[in-house]
Amino acid sequence: MIQDKLQFLITRIFFGITVLLALSEFFEWTDAVYILKPLLLPTLMLLYLYKSKQKNRLYIVCLLFGLLSNISFMLTDKNAVLYGFIAFMCYRIFCILLVWKLIAKFYLLPFTIAIMPCLFIFSSLLNLTLSPDAPEFYPGVANALLISILSGIALSNYVMDDNKINSWLAISTLLFVVLVFLFMIQKYYISNVVFKPISAIIFAFGHFTFYKFVIEGEKIKTHQITPQ
Repeated sequence: MIQDKLQFLITRIFFGITVLLALSEFFEWTDAVYILKPLLLPTLMLLYLYKSKQKNRLYIVCLLFGLLSNISFMLTDKNAVLYGFIAFMCYRIFCILLVWKLIAKFYLLPFTIAIMPCLFIFSSLLNLTLSPDAPEFYPGVANALLISILSGIALSNYVMDDNKINSWLAISTLLFVVLVFLFMIQKYYISNVVFKPISAIIFAFGHFTFYKFVIEGEKIKTHQITPQ
């Protein structure tokens, strides 16, 4: 009972930070954004460490690189954006490794079909927003390829086997795809005050749904190795 209350409290803190961050982004309270934004992923990590019985180190590494990229993108220095792309690329690589470890089955043909539109969409987005001369262009290409791979896995698994774990993965991936679009358009094409609070909310829900995917995947793995 006490454990459930503590888990509920940490979850409420996470979404409380999300609401405050969205409001801070909308009203351009810069100091509050710099305080609240780096707190999101550590709070989610705390929730995971409390909830999970397995304590998957790969997921913790994912969150650490996600935090690093999040902080880098907050900075105004040009090199910081490049470092943010590199950290985000590492985050995506570890996410794909984690997904590969947790999913029950990989469907090659559906994956091949699902990844094609993703590659087309993200290549078009890169063409609209980044010049090949920009230092972050090639990390951007790598990130587009990685999120296309993750999207292909998520979509193909959801279509072939609509269960809870694949649903969480599909929702999380969809949210991150939208987040990438908002970030790239806002950063390199057109800026709007509404984009930032929306991005903050999508960012939080994207990470939370991926956390739910990891927890569900760990439950399935535990059940599979438990003697009947």
